[in-house]
Amino acid sequence: MQESELQALHEAAKAGATWKDLAAVIGVSDRTLRRWREDLEEAELYAEGYFEDLEDEELRPIPEDAAQVLAAIHAGRAEGRQELIDTIRRQATEKNDLRTLMALLKRMDSMD
Repeated sequence: MQESELQALHEAAKAGATWKDLAAVIGVSDRTLRRWREDLEEAELYAEGYFEDLEDEELRPIPEDAAQVLAAIHAGRAEGRQELIDTIRRQATEKNDLRTLMALLKRMDSMD
């Protein structure tokens, strides 16, 4: 995956795109993206090379750039959350109306 594509993915995640939207950006189904995420998280629990000698047909291949894709998404999400937190703090100190604060908190909850 090219750097510009990873940056676009990062920006989409930062803006609060859903997992389904993010999957569409890279041209896979949301189920495939979820599977990559689960498989990569599971693989981190095992020593490197643990799955290499297994001949289990249920093991699904993961593209080499899946880790980069997920890293871009997680970084974008973290950056977007931080921006929302900063906005909420700024709004709170300026004593703006509660509706604005609640809308921002609701958006932040939907980013998970």
